[in-house]
Amino acid sequence: MRLIAFTSKAALLLMTLAGSPRLDAAECATLPNPVYVTGSTAAKPLLIELSKYLASQPSPVTIVYLGQGSCTGVGAILNGTLIQGSGTTALSTWDATGTEKKCDVTTPVAADVGISDVFASTCFTLPGGLPGNVVDFWGPVQSMTFVVPMGSPEVSISAEAAYCVFGFGNDSGVAPWTDETVIFKRDTSSGTQRMISAAIGVPAEKWKGAATTGSSDLLQKLTLASPREKTIGILAADVAQDNRTVLKVLAYQHTKQSCGYFPDRDATSNEKANIRDGHYAIWGPLHLFSRVDNSGYPLKSSAGDVIGYLAGSKSAPGQLDLVFLEAQRHVVPQCAMRVKRAQELGPMLPFEPVGSCGCYYEKVANGATKCTPCQRQVDCPASAPVCSYGYCERN
Repeated sequence: MRLIAFTSKAALLLMTLAGSPRLDAAECATLPNPVYVTGSTAAKPLLIELSKYLASQPSPVTIVYLGQGSCTGVGAILNGTLIQGSGTTALSTWDATGTEKKCDVTTPVAADVGISDVFASTCFTLPGGLPGNVVDFWGPVQSMTFVVPMGSPEVSISAEAAYCVFGFGNDSGVAPWTDETVIFKRDTSSGTQRMISAAIGVPAEKWKGAATTGSSDLLQKLTLASPREKTIGILAADVAQDNRTVLKVLAYQHTKQSCGYFPDRDATSNEKANIRDGHYAIWGPLHLFSRVDNSGYPLKSSAGDVIGYLAGSKSAPGQLDLVFLEAQRHVVPQCAMRVKRAQELGPMLPFEPVGSCGCYYEKVANGATKCTPCQRQVDCPASAPVCSYGYCERN
């Protein structure tokens, strides 16, 4: 009976991922104030939530999105690669209810924002760094995970085991993951694969396993794969966490660690405690690349607004609570972090953001926090003297 229930859920998931019929054929350029975003497929859930709010504003902005993988997003800005799509390859937009619609770009256009899970240097050789007219704006922190179908007995994986599984496939010698047909990978443009490559030491172009075209495709194939006990794949934590009914995230033991850690405090919580304090290793900021003017601001002002909202550097429109949004999308705003890093999987340094939101983030992510609530500074003890986002924080 368990197998029947699982198959039913998987079939429903398959129908959902297949998408709804295309009901319109508008040119993207005719939509209200379009901002063209391309790159990471893992960032799509966050873009959906932001799009809902932007579409409902008195002066709406339309995020027009083409998911192609992180490195493709970086290249669109660095190299000026134009984007287009129509019919079955049309681009995505969302209305104020979050309903996905499609629109056509029949005449190629330049992307306004290249969105990436990884640093530009993870995708391209940049001995002199980014060109002066391109800026990498940092958004919320996201993590990458190893995932298995619900029903698999496995609970953790080490960096050394992952090196063997994704580096040698059938010949990994790491039971039960010895069948490449159910070892699912992404491709070399994927930020998820690139970041995990940096963690486990397998070059992105050398991975073994069955190829997938994006996060949704990998999720679908992993969920339907058999035998489940031999199946494994990789997903950004936000996608994985949205699908806990059909898969589970493995604890990850990084090199030189004595045990594995989940991104969250445990397998069922949501507060990303082990990312925020540096115990979980595979994480980095969302990168928002854009061409800028002489003042360092994106060339299209509405693109600058989108970037500012995602980066937390611009006041949110209307009633949009960005910390709440990011908690719901399982990413971590910079104001909730306690560590930082300046390169892919680089050393972690202590970080005390001004205007910390860690307590509030915990409250909205997990439903509770042990922090002291406050309305004014005088409500807070000396150990956490700052009243920020309604809770007493150290900074």
